[in-house]
Amino acid sequence: MSTVIYLSNQQVHIVEGKQGKTATVSRYFAYPAPQGTIINGIIMDQETFGAFLKEKWAENKLSVKDVSLVVNSTKFVGQNMEIPKMQDEKTLDHIKRGFSNIDRSEEKVYGFIRLESSHKKMQRLYAESVSPDFITDYLSFFDGIGIKLKGIYSGEGSMISLVNATAAKNYGTFMIMVADSMTLTTILYVNKVFTYYNSVRCFHEPGTEDYAQDLTRSASQIRQFMQANQLDSELEVILLAGVDDKDLSFYQSHMKDYGVQTKIEIFTDGRNIKGPDSKLAQMYLFATSGLFDGGSGSNYVVRYQSKKVEKKTESNVKYFVIIAATIVLMAAAFVMSLMYKKKTEKELEDLEDYNNSPATIMQVTEYDELTSRNSFLVGQYFSIASINENLETYPWVTSEVRNYIFKLSEGYAHVTITSCNADSGTTDMTVTAENVKVINEFITLLMKQDMFHDVTYTGYSYSNEGEYQINVSCTLEESTGRKGDTDED
Repeated sequence: MSTVIYLSNQQVHIVEGKQGKTATVSRYFAYPAPQGTIINGIIMDQETFGAFLKEKWAENKLSVKDVSLVVNSTKFVGQNMEIPKMQDEKTLDHIKRGFSNIDRSEEKVYGFIRLESSHKKMQRLYAESVSPDFITDYLSFFDGIGIKLKGIYSGEGSMISLVNATAAKNYGTFMIMVADSMTLTTILYVNKVFTYYNSVRCFHEPGTEDYAQDLTRSASQIRQFMQANQLDSELEVILLAGVDDKDLSFYQSHMKDYGVQTKIEIFTDGRNIKGPDSKLAQMYLFATSGLFDGGSGSNYVVRYQSKKVEKKTESNVKYFVIIAATIVLMAAAFVMSLMYKKKTEKELEDLEDYNNSPATIMQVTEYDELTSRNSFLVGQYFSIASINENLETYPWVTSEVRNYIFKLSEGYAHVTITSCNADSGTTDMTVTAENVKVINEFITLLMKQDMFHDVTYTGYSYSNEGEYQINVSCTLEESTGRKGDTDED
């Protein structure tokens, strides 16, 4: 029997069950952590939190062996990759090179999960990196309270493993929204392949209209992501986890009112998540995800131990190479010093005479003065040129740009430009119309314009005049407004 503990913010979930390609859960536990002891998955007060965990372990008679930890933390950095098929060690070498632009300054431990791929010679991966110290701290902490960790998994990677083994077996293109006490996690699959993961803070009470609005906003952001990345597959279903069944109809109605027409269901999978209450599993989904086998590449205890062995081996090889090279160099230097001693002494004497002559000293002084003056003038020139170039890249909200926006809104909505920020290149506006769909069409039109780098918007509000209103923020592309470039897409 395996035990999984999940940490995120002020929340501790524990599940006990059988681990493998499917999960069988026998017991669930949920506890609020002592105030201030966990932040972003990091233990801030080890003494207080350690005493708290030891008490819960003894109270529930949990095993101190065969224990895995799932941590939901931004310390894990992940990205999708597609590389040739190869053994795990060579795969990890490719992953390390893929993170070279991110992890230049420090050592990292790398892990991965294999994703669905139809290509015979290529493999799709979700790869992650994390600091070795992050893993060391958890191993030391749990050893200190008498619990032996056999596995440490990222919350993101574990959730992908769970969805691969459950919902991805039943649907092609879908999204799953996992509600936690303080976060809302959204996962998108396109044609059975993991595509996008996002987690945002959520401060509203479940079952309220504000909470339903948070769900609607996350769903809309996924639709924007699919449009921006030209993902033409149609969403089959939106699966909700971590929410009460009785609130489902309210969420369905609210999201439909705001244009989300996709089918919405509670996440359940009695075939792959077995236990006394399969519906209860969706309330403890992150902890349950630790029971799904994502492969040794996703276990950061295994990856950390392999990293230590690899580093020690490399260190020994380097040690012997350095010794051998030093001996050879010392012998060569000794022989060369005997052969050229007299010759170099004579050359040194000639050079000293030349360098100390009055004519040479005057020439060097004059050269140094001219070089210093030239360097100063060149630096001034390039500074001025750089300022001019940078100024040309700043977007400028001219009357032509504003008129172009008003022209785009004709037949869709009424637009009022509320502010323009030259530093960030953003233009904020309010858009009003009697129909929400018309506003969506206008925003879609804005997104297609080459002059805008990004278009974001907040939730809708309904005014007493019978109109819907939304706040829209447009980030202009470089040099917009300076070239008169406002051609329609």
